[in-house]
Amino acid sequence: MSIMGGGERVAIHSILAARNLGYDVSLLTEHFDTRRFEEFFGCYSLFNKAKLVTFPRFNTLVRGSLLLYQRLLYYQMQLRKALSGPQQFQLVLGTQDVGYTPMTRVPVVQYCYFPEYFRHLQSSPASPLWKLYYRPAQTFYRNRVHYIDRFLSVSNYTREFVKGIWGRDSTTVYPPCPVKLYTFSNAVRENLVITIGRIVEEKRMHIMLEIARKLPDVKFAIIGSVASQEDNYYKALRENAPDNLSFVLSPLRKVREILGRAKVYVHCAQGEHFGITIVEAMAAGCVPVVHDSGGPREIVTQGAGYRWQDVGEATEQISRLMYDERKRSEMSAASTARAAIFGEEAFESSMEQVLKEYDGI
Repeated sequence: MSIMGGGERVAIHSILAARNLGYDVSLLTEHFDTRRFEEFFGCYSLFNKAKLVTFPRFNTLVRGSLLLYQRLLYYQMQLRKALSGPQQFQLVLGTQDVGYTPMTRVPVVQYCYFPEYFRHLQSSPASPLWKLYYRPAQTFYRNRVHYIDRFLSVSNYTREFVKGIWGRDSTTVYPPCPVKLYTFSNAVRENLVITIGRIVEEKRMHIMLEIARKLPDVKFAIIGSVASQEDNYYKALRENAPDNLSFVLSPLRKVREILGRAKVYVHCAQGEHFGITIVEAMAAGCVPVVHDSGGPREIVTQGAGYRWQDVGEATEQISRLMYDERKRSEMSAASTARAAIFGEEAFESSMEQVLKEYDGI
């Protein structure tokens, strides 16, 4: 719960859904700062509705050696210890990675973002050594899958991977997006194009530089976080950025205000499992221009934004929105309406339907 990202939002609204049905809820997690967590998400008094069962945060036993396996072993030991206590559970809902879901005899419902364990092997030609390293983990994950009663997938895109890799069907339950937080009535917009996310190579932020060079009269901004300002990828972006592109770090205090001024939101990542920042931007009135792959294809439908395959196509779409105000205004209204279906209430309603199936177990 200390990362405070999409998985933590799923946990929050899963707790609320269960409480709406009258269930007693326990949250099993590492130690974390509850006050900071409640302030970050605005979920004050959440932990009055759920009993906290915590254990010490993971620390490596042997630095730089078998980190994945140390982590998996540690969590399984801690979870088993917590679940062996006097309190009896009727259902376990896993909102983190499958590998960290506890072994238990009660039914397990697992929320799945992406079968991460094989992604590294699939995204690039792995060396025989890395394949050998991951083989026991693959076996462990496949074994864990057999003990899970039901899968929920973050998108249809993820659902296809769960079925293809693990041979299990799942139900798509889109994650809770804080759309009300980003809703604006501001109709006055700048010729500003933004993207939001971690500034890492897999997010393909360098594509924003290419597009910005092709549209020198338009302002661009990359809003995100970096592990270190000395990070090589981030430094390369800063050094090669055109004059019409700026960077905003530590966006949590600023991103909402910038979304209210921007006309277009660009999502450069390929094969993203969902894309909560896309929904937030749409809720704020930005027209989304996203890569035509993965979960974003399910978010951005016809009339509510554009999807692109290459930089030239993305540039043309952005240019059209910059200089055709009527078109931009129409698509902005459509994207805001589309964002509403991914709201927190929709997630809680879907989760309640799932939990009702386990009534009386």
